[in-house]
Amino acid sequence: MTVIDPFMAGYLPILVVDANGAAAQQLAAQLHHSGFETDIAISCSAAHTAARAKHYGSLVVVADPNQAADLDCLATLRKKVPRAWLIAISSTAHPQAKEILFRCGIDSLLVAPFSMEDLLFRLSAFARRSRPL
Repeated sequence: MTVIDPFMAGYLPILVVDANGAAAQQLAAQLHHSGFETDIAISCSAAHTAARAKHYGSLVVVADPNQAADLDCLATLRKKVPRAWLIAISSTAHPQAKEILFRCGIDSLLVAPFSMEDLLFRLSAFARRSRPL
């Protein structure tokens, strides 16, 4: 498992959003093990509440492009947390599905199953871009 530079990890709190609580906990635990501060939301409303209470550098959201509620959630999170990096995890690689997710405001997409290192590399890149000059 890749371990992230502690400066980057400390600078980029992450909110994991997944309706599957066990999966959200597992992903958050893996990110935490790599040095990131993580929180979990198991619904879109919980994610909105968390984002109002704390500044997040990145949101990792499991989303189905065929579910209107997931698309609404992504679009709303993009509006409410405009500076955060929004990474979607989806089970489909169909180009039209990808387009729909990007139109909802995501910055990056991982298609499940994915390598944890791929997620960590993206978060590291986002953290480097977020550093104050």
